[in-house]
Amino acid sequence: MYAMLAMQSREHLVALWRFAGSIKNEFKRSHQLHKLTTLVAGRAIDHDLAEQIANSIPDPYWRSSSLNEVADQLLARGREFEGIDSRARAELSERGLRLLREVESDLSSVPETNGDRATVLWQAGLSLVRAGKLDWAERLASTNKYCPENTEVLLNSAKARAALDQTSHALQLAKTVAELASVGTGDPTNRVFDLEHASEIAFACSSKNEAREYLEQAARLALASQEHQDIEGWKCVAAVAIAFAKQGHLEKAKLTANGISQQSQREYVLRKVADVPAAS
Repeated sequence: MYAMLAMQSREHLVALWRFAGSIKNEFKRSHQLHKLTTLVAGRAIDHDLAEQIANSIPDPYWRSSSLNEVADQLLARGREFEGIDSRARAELSERGLRLLREVESDLSSVPETNGDRATVLWQAGLSLVRAGKLDWAERLASTNKYCPENTEVLLNSAKARAALDQTSHALQLAKTVAELASVGTGDPTNRVFDLEHASEIAFACSSKNEAREYLEQAARLALASQEHQDIEGWKCVAAVAIAFAKQGHLEKAKLTANGISQQSQREYVLRKVADVPAAS
């Protein structure tokens, strides 16, 4: 059915909508309508119908997630018209941003349990970054406690800022993420990689002292994670060791890699470190 969806007439899509809407179990109905929304917005490129289907979803999480998907498709479609049809681009972009405003205003209805609200925020934040709405994305992702969904949005915004030569702003975002990851609790793998990414941004912005500081904090966290028998611990240590090598800290890279407890994994990472060309 899904493989044939893009070949269906609008009437058939509406029939599928009605059929999915007849499912009695609210969760299953919401889930199937979410799938249908994604396919109608993406493959069939019928954004009007996709928005109507999304708004018919009873579950707040699946409804917001579906509206996010339609908005992202509209914004992506708008970008395709850049330099070709400015009016079409503006109309599509405004429709996409309108849906994201609806998602933001309805965010409080999405339960925080199981990370549902954080996921919706993450989806909307990344869509905003791709659309170049960096101030909005950063405001949406602003947080006083560590949350990997929020920090991913902030890191992506920082990379976009750096690409626009907004170095000081990019560095501030990297610092914010590094501080959240350093003092946060739980999520050791996510926190290590966030520190690594913050270091990468700082290094790219020629703030090498901060870059090394973030990597050192990541190394301490990764080694502690490994000591607590975290199954991903050695991978975190490996990533940090390679990052040290890329930034030209070869001895620090070897020292970090030597902290990997399993010999075969340690030797593998040391070989990878030796093969990394150091950045200037």
